[in-house]
Amino acid sequence: KQWYQRRVRAGQDKICRLLQYSSQLIWWYMERRGLESDYIAKLKQLQSSLSLARKYFGLGKSVDHIRSASVSIYIDDPILRYSITLSRISQAFQLLFDNAYLLSSLGLIRFQSDKVQAFTNKFWLYADLLNLIRACYEIQREVQHQRERQRSNLKNYEHSNYETCRAVVRRRPDLFVDLIKNLADVWLPLNALQITQHSPGLVGLCGTISSLLGALTVWDRSLKLGTL
Repeated sequence: KQWYQRRVRAGQDKICRLLQYSSQLIWWYMERRGLESDYIAKLKQLQSSLSLARKYFGLGKSVDHIRSASVSIYIDDPILRYSITLSRISQAFQLLFDNAYLLSSLGLIRFQSDKVQAFTNKFWLYADLLNLIRACYEIQREVQHQRERQRSNLKNYEHSNYETCRAVVRRRPDLFVDLIKNLADVWLPLNALQITQHSPGLVGLCGTISSLLGALTVWDRSLKLGTL
């Protein structure tokens, strides 16, 4: 029952996130085309409302990430141990500061909202970078294992890099879904921190891609990278 409830909550967040960034992409396109401003204003309001709804969904979820980090700290492989554990801790702090921002905006506690939001984005960026490190490491490891299998099965036949990579994609699609998702997602905190300055359209596109892939991992569990 708890597993089902967590999956439903994850699905709600993914759908809201997908609608949030697709709304941004659509209103940016409408602005570029000079279309009716009333619809643009409604889409911007929808984006803002969905962002706020996702903050409510995130209340208390930092505890789950801390609990997961307490398990992943015992993984044998040092690269996986540190990348996964530090990513979960970063996600926990991201949600914690996001919760503080929400409570501050509701007037329940007093914080400097700009600083709190900056900390949220920094931990978001750290989590994405650590997830990328993990995905790249696991892909490299799978490629190495695939080459060893190919050499043992056909000793007199040289497989091309393309054939090896295609075999790895078929065997572990979850790794490549996670890699593409985080490659798209990493631009969002970079832009929020003003490290990069991209248009709202590109931010909306990257957010839509990462959100769509995230929703797919909820729908098809075989596409979700194992939590170990």
